[in-house]
Amino acid sequence: MSRPTQAVVDLGAIARNYRLLRGRAGATAVFPVLKADAYGHGASAVARRLEDEGADRFAVAIAEEGVALRRTGVRAPILILGFSDPADLPLWKSYGLTPSIYDVPQTRAIEAAAAGSSEPLGVHLKLDTGMGRLGVLPSDLPEVIELLRRSRWLKLQGTFTQLARAQEPECSTTEGQIETMRRCLAAMSGAGLDPGLVHVANSAGLLVHPSSLFHAVRPGLALYGVLPSESIDPDGLEPAMSVETAVMSARRVATGTPLGYGGTFVTARPSTIAVLPVGYHDGFRRSFSGRVSVLLRGKEAPVVGAISMDLALVDATECGAKAGDRVVLLGSDAGRRVTAWDLARAGQTIPYEVLCGFGARVPRVYV
Repeated sequence: MSRPTQAVVDLGAIARNYRLLRGRAGATAVFPVLKADAYGHGASAVARRLEDEGADRFAVAIAEEGVALRRTGVRAPILILGFSDPADLPLWKSYGLTPSIYDVPQTRAIEAAAAGSSEPLGVHLKLDTGMGRLGVLPSDLPEVIELLRRSRWLKLQGTFTQLARAQEPECSTTEGQIETMRRCLAAMSGAGLDPGLVHVANSAGLLVHPSSLFHAVRPGLALYGVLPSESIDPDGLEPAMSVETAVMSARRVATGTPLGYGGTFVTARPSTIAVLPVGYHDGFRRSFSGRVSVLLRGKEAPVVGAISMDLALVDATECGAKAGDRVVLLGSDAGRRVTAWDLARAGQTIPYEVLCGFGARVPRVYV
């Protein structure tokens, strides 16, 4: 690859984060969440490194993500947390994937698809305890309990829910969801249905809500060293991804020079402007325009003008620039740092979207 734009992923940092989170979980099992290509870090490389660390199960969002992991040699059990369509039954069986059931019609359809199989299909049951998004509602749970209790073709291996506001340590919503989950589990056990492996805690749950630890936890963002809230103590977690490029051209321009599409920025002084080979198609979002700085020669250089599809401009007047100079978009240099939260605030989004946004055109380099 000739273009210098790349994402450098520190697999050692992910391994250390995993060990730290596993220690926080105690005897509780850990599902490292590898959906969205491991939050942009590269699911296959991350999974193989974590298997070396002793990870014995993983979670993804859709079947295709599980298939991709299997095709690169990942052996551990893989749970599909989201979209699970009965038509994917051959994929689940061929690649050893465990689907989730999340409403009554879908559960009945999966049972019908599995009918006649040589052995029951293992599934996890997702409950909606207050997220309001996906999962069997408590009011529908009796019907699902009866269906699973009588089914010859489905075997319940686990039960889980998704916390809606766990990143807000003082919010009472999380404890309310946990209490609803306990009532649902009691109803299942009381009806003679074993809930199996129960998992509730996401990253924030694991870090700040001890009551959300049941049989297993599902760390996602924290595994990659980024916190779900800036109010949570990082407690030794290390950001694993940095994104960097290099100056492709630098030039002096006069006062009053408009820069970029629309001329939205006009220089107020003679300036050194550096052109970077990165743009919004790479994940350096247009909404960052005029609102973030990069690190160039160990100093902050503000982005000026509108970020375009393939290029961005920075004001290098204070630090100087020449073609080939290293530029850090996310990460650290000479004691300064640009974090995923810095970029998220600038883009009026969340760090999850920032990390996932660095797309396939940005090659991953693993260290």
